[in-house]
Amino acid sequence: MFRHTSQHTELHKTILRGEEQPTLQRCEDCCSLYHCPFCVPEMFKPTIKSKCLKHLQGHRRRAIRHKEFFIFKCHLKCRTGPHFHCVSCTSTFVRKDGFLKHLAMCDNKKPKITVVELKSEKNSPAPDLHLTASESGSSVEMDRDGHNSRISEDAQKIRRRKANFEQYLCPKMAVSEETLSPGPTDSEMADQGSTGEGRIMEEQVRADEPSKSPVDEGDPSVLNLSVVDHNVTETTVSNSAANPHPMEADLAVKTLVNEMFTGHTPVESTIPQRSRSDAQDLCPFCGLMLHRKNLQVHLRRKHPDQVLNQEKPASVQVKHPKQQRLPLRKQQKVAMESTIRDVFRHCIRFPVPISASVVTEELMDTATDKRCITVLARWSQCDLERGVKLHFSQRWSLLCTHDTIEHVLPSGTSSHIEKELLSCQSPSGTLQAVIREVAEHQYLEVWGQNGLENSLDLIALNKHGKVYEDAQFACLAWSPCEKKLLYVAEKKRLEPSAQSSSASVSEDGGLVLLEEQDKNVYIEDWGEGLVGKSCPVLCVADLNKAAVIVYAGIPPNISPGQALWGPNGRGVVFVGQWNEPFRLGLKFCSNRRSALFYLNMKGNCECLSSDSMSVSSPRMSPDSCWIVYLQGQVFGPHHQCLSMMLYDMKNKSTSVLVDVVRRAEKGQFAGIYESLPSHCWSADSERIFFSSACENNKAVFSVNRTTGRVSQVCGLDVLRLDDFGSVQLLTIQKELMVMSCSSPNQPPCLRVGFLSTFDQAEDLQLCNLGGADVYEEFYWQPMLITPSSQEENHQFSGLNFGAILLKPYSPQERRKTPLVVNIHGGPHSHFAADWNATAAALTKLGFAVLMVNYRGSTGFGQDGIESLLGNVGSQDVKDVQRAVLCALHNETTLDPDRVAVMGGSHGGFLACHLVGQYPAFYKACAARNPVINAATLLGTSDIIDWRYSSVGLQYAFDQLPTSQSLTSMLEKSPIIHAAQIRAPVLLMLGGRDRRVSPHQGLELYRALKSRNTPVRLLWYSDEGHSLSKVNTQTDCFFNIALWFKEHLN
Repeated sequence: MFRHTSQHTELHKTILRGEEQPTLQRCEDCCSLYHCPFCVPEMFKPTIKSKCLKHLQGHRRRAIRHKEFFIFKCHLKCRTGPHFHCVSCTSTFVRKDGFLKHLAMCDNKKPKITVVELKSEKNSPAPDLHLTASESGSSVEMDRDGHNSRISEDAQKIRRRKANFEQYLCPKMAVSEETLSPGPTDSEMADQGSTGEGRIMEEQVRADEPSKSPVDEGDPSVLNLSVVDHNVTETTVSNSAANPHPMEADLAVKTLVNEMFTGHTPVESTIPQRSRSDAQDLCPFCGLMLHRKNLQVHLRRKHPDQVLNQEKPASVQVKHPKQQRLPLRKQQKVAMESTIRDVFRHCIRFPVPISASVVTEELMDTATDKRCITVLARWSQCDLERGVKLHFSQRWSLLCTHDTIEHVLPSGTSSHIEKELLSCQSPSGTLQAVIREVAEHQYLEVWGQNGLENSLDLIALNKHGKVYEDAQFACLAWSPCEKKLLYVAEKKRLEPSAQSSSASVSEDGGLVLLEEQDKNVYIEDWGEGLVGKSCPVLCVADLNKAAVIVYAGIPPNISPGQALWGPNGRGVVFVGQWNEPFRLGLKFCSNRRSALFYLNMKGNCECLSSDSMSVSSPRMSPDSCWIVYLQGQVFGPHHQCLSMMLYDMKNKSTSVLVDVVRRAEKGQFAGIYESLPSHCWSADSERIFFSSACENNKAVFSVNRTTGRVSQVCGLDVLRLDDFGSVQLLTIQKELMVMSCSSPNQPPCLRVGFLSTFDQAEDLQLCNLGGADVYEEFYWQPMLITPSSQEENHQFSGLNFGAILLKPYSPQERRKTPLVVNIHGGPHSHFAADWNATAAALTKLGFAVLMVNYRGSTGFGQDGIESLLGNVGSQDVKDVQRAVLCALHNETTLDPDRVAVMGGSHGGFLACHLVGQYPAFYKACAARNPVINAATLLGTSDIIDWRYSSVGLQYAFDQLPTSQSLTSMLEKSPIIHAAQIRAPVLLMLGGRDRRVSPHQGLELYRALKSRNTPVRLLWYSDEGHSLSKVNTQTDCFFNIALWFKEHLN
């Protein structure tokens, strides 16, 4: 029989036995409050007893249950970060998965007393078969240089007894020399647990089935005769892989021996039993230790030939008991989950360029005009292990002669950018300004050729609040003299006094009342994505004086942003947003009342544009004589076709440079729909370059300042866009254009070329700088669709819309391909033919993906956008259905009986409409933060103006809802079709969504639950409207793919 005695000694304070509770005592050293026994005061501040007990409940919920122990995560100063302490040794682990593996292996390593008794039915004397191993036995030691090991006398006796025992049972089986190795250290065992590598020790009893013999485990060729003596390990390697057809005599002998150990004598396990989730198995071909649920996937992927070729006799094919209880459908689901994770990890890992700049230009040879130009690019990349988006930078050196790139030097290693909010290169290229946030402090850093040259703690200066880093207000600009920096921050708020009411004089001379009730006054902000940002101010950091100045003179009803220096640095040009009578959501909305202002050093503020329009993206020309900016209408569509305006700084006059495009011919310029690049002027101040949507693509255009003529810089022939579906302009500096090129099956890469070569297509030269050199193996094509006569909008007749179809090259298992219809939100946004990780991953999983740009999408002219007003829930729904029918008609490999639909925001609104209006057509639905009932959303959304505009009503700030308007909103909502929904619906909601309240999804959830319609709801409590966190994106895709796999198969 086996006996095991636990050797637990003094435990760490984070390890409690059974239901033992942590002790709480009032602090008598530093305070009179209660400290958490598992956290340092910096991690959890001392507080009252009730709050401390509530905090400890969270510790217990996250604790690890091991045998009779609760192991709490330790936040004390044992290590620099949170960690776990082992019960059996002094090891500590940061990662939970590595710690769980260590616990299992550490228990196997523990000293134990093992007794094996063998009784013979005959009376003949038997050799000494009593094998013992005491805890005091000496261990095998091996130095680092690999010298000979010192074997204890007890271990040698054990080996001789074992050999005698085998010879007695079967003289023909000679036991080879045992391999003795020192016991693994704690760190080595942790490494083995995390990598799945290490020695195969089959002498130990299986942890998950301690009472089973090797025959019961499904491997009758294993003869378990090893004895553990403290750190001495004697290993007998199984010969099943080498001899797949063992002799019947050998099998009989080994079966007899195993029965002696397990069949006649009750065995008490010496190894603690593990749970099913922690159980691991060794791969018989490569020796990797894998979780049991992943072993079959590993064998199918890595060893398909060995598995098929290995033929075992019926007597050897003994299945594992737990494998017998695992149904085939469960095994397939485990394999499918692993495949989904691997595919999405592959598709989301590609970096995406977010900005570029031409840093320096050095003349190397004046005679030949040979120059060296340095290009700096910043990238964003998702790290699924940590669940964060990483940012890094790369530099390239271009050797150029005149306007020809002769050679591109390798970029070298990328540099990780940590906690950087904003950055800007000085005009000379010798300095770089960075605003960085570290531990609740924001620093303004200036970096030069000799490292850090200046640093200001903006929070310590106490001149303003947090610095803005968003796209609606933020800026960071060098003055022409490179001695000042301009940025936008939140206005400083004086803390209310809880003791008494008083008054103080503010910096601008006004009195600020400090009353006790002020802390409860509601403070408006700018809605979704701009929470906590209410009153921005313009700030200038003087690097010589190490001081910050907050500019005064801006009207209180104006919120400044997107600022830049005026000519010679004598003033500031900025965009002012009207914040009266109240603020509306600003993110993704280009229809908010705003204007272009100029503020001089004396505090005089002057309006440069119309004050009844919407203004954005001001850009100063290199000669400081011209300003271009974008202008649109107020209210109506919250994203629209914009006009480009030109302001003459000398004559103080404004003219239209590019007007709004109502409709465009096929493949022609269709209007401006996005902000201008930070550097968009040519060096001679004659041309402006920008990117814009054009049908299903995104292209780069230029406009001549003098004539206003718009030309497509990179057409299909010029940039060879048969390889790339979309081109995004990042910057133009020193006559060099940097662009990001991608397509649905090609991740982004950088291309550069001189402006002069774009005028002559035959002299075009484009160089590839960097990015993923990957071409995914699936097919894509753009589609241009004409509505039928019954679906025509008579007010805006003759409009087309588009779609992009992604499809695997060949259907899996010679079956037709299921179709997933992906609908964008907005509704005034756009699916471009660029890299989309979600669509690419779904296609690699075997789905065809149809991305629809229905009427109302950008890239098709202003008429298409305005045609949707008053027709939501009908025109856009019919457009999506028409696109699906066209795809099914044109592509016979698509399966019309397996169609699913997905979308977010307005895309979720349409997805729920489709499964309600066409209940027999769609087999599954996935919606992220969908609009379900526009009438109930009216009072909770940060863009209440769109609720009226979407149903065709004009909006005003003082407008009140009427029964007619609420009825119209309800009639256009998918909630009225909820009773007809039969397809399973997956809902994904953000708990902090300010644009579409999560209660919209809950409304549909309750309606479907009450009618027994399959529905599942995922709630992300700390997410907003975009569900943009890396962990959330991963979880959403995983659940969507599983949902479609389950209900389309």
